This record gives sequence, C-alpha cells and structure tokens, in this order.
Amino acid sequence: MAHEHATDVRGIMTGETAQDRRANERKLNFWERTYLVEIFKGMVNTFKMIFRPSTTIDYVGANSTPEQRHIPAVGYRGEHYLKVDDGGNIKCVACFMCSTACPAECIIIEGEPTTIEDFGAQRFKKPQSFEIDMLKCIYCGMCVEACPKDAIAMTTTYNQVGVKRGDFIFDMARLVKNNDEFMGSLNLSRSGKDANGSYPLSPGGCGPDVTHGVTDFRKGVRQDGA
Repeated sequence: MAHEHATDVRGIMTGETAQDRRANERKLNFWERTYLVEIFKGMVNTFKMIFRPSTTIDYVGANSTPEQRHIPAVGYRGEHYLKVDDGGNIKCVACFMCSTACPAECIIIEGEPTTIEDFGAQRFKKPQSFEIDMLKCIYCGMCVEACPKDAIAMTTTYNQVGVKRGDFIFDMARLVKNNDEFMGSLNLSRSGKDANGSYPLSPGGCGPDVTHGVTDFRKGVRQDGA
C-alpha cells in the first residue's frame, strides 16, 4: 500500500504521468529481446580489437624510448630502504618512531639488545625484525621524517610487481637489498658515501659516524641499569 501512494517525483518534475510514460515507451522487437544481435555486435568489435597493433607502452623495457619512461623528480617517494653504516650494520636503533608516526600502521618492528663490541656503549637496541606492508603503505614519507637516526628513506623505485600478497611484505633483507641497489644506481657505497667521502643522501651530508656509528667516545662500559 505504501508503494501505491508513493510520490511520483519524476511526474512532478516533467508533468508526465506513469501512464504516459508506459504509453510512450518503445517496445523491444523479437530480435532485441533475444539479445543475439547485440552479442554479435560485441563479438565483431572484440575481433576487430584483437588484430589492432598493441598500444601498451613498454615503459621500463629495453625497447622503450626516453620519452616513454617515467623519470622520478627529486624527492620522489618510492620503495623504502634501510640504511647501513660503514661497518655494514643497519642504522636503525629500534626506537619505533617510524611505526608510531605511520598513519597506515604498516610498519612492524621487533627490537633486541645490541652488543657493546659491535655498536658501542650508547646504542642499546637494534631491529630483530623490520617489516613494511607495502599494500597498506600510502607513501606519505612520515616514517622518514620521524626517524631520528636517518635510518630509513625512500628510493625512486615505483614499479612494484608481485604474484602474491607476501611479495609486498618487505622484510629487513628486502629493505637492505633496496638500499644496496639504490646506492649502486647512484654510484655510492652501501653506506651512501661518495668519492669525496661525504654522504649526499643524509641530512647535511652527515654520515653514520655522526648519527650512531662506532666512534672512540662511544666505546666503553655501559652504566648499571642502562
């Protein structure tokens, strides 16, 4: 009953009643009701497209032209990488600042104690595991801004390919691999050092010795309770 007394909004706007609309509605003929003609038209269009030249751009392939390739701008936020110092140690101190700042909550870190022989008296933790779920990541770069040790950064790699969801869970090994590949593409050492001994990708050109590397003043015995 409620449906019968519903307001005919279309009739109010156009002045046309439901009976008028039904009377003016074009009736489908027999062939239109079978949809065979439309299916045939669709198949003809499909076969026409099959034999057309491909319009896909091989944007990273050997046959692509420079005009077809995407050249990331300075500061482009691509895949993440974990930086290492001159001793090959990951610069991350497992402070959880990046995971705390991440709005997508895609960074999971587990820390473990460090040894004084390898890391000095003033560094107490290192990451036991470090994972980034790239399917959740929104590439905002807030993890990079939050890191107090310049341990995480972003490459210019943008073409991610995987066959399963696990391929997009970047663990510590993958993040360090990204570091090695990115530094190699820029002709820098693993720690980001150039031929002049500076670190162009670090703030102010500082290196691992400035952030948390093993230096003479940091060697010693940790205080009780530290």
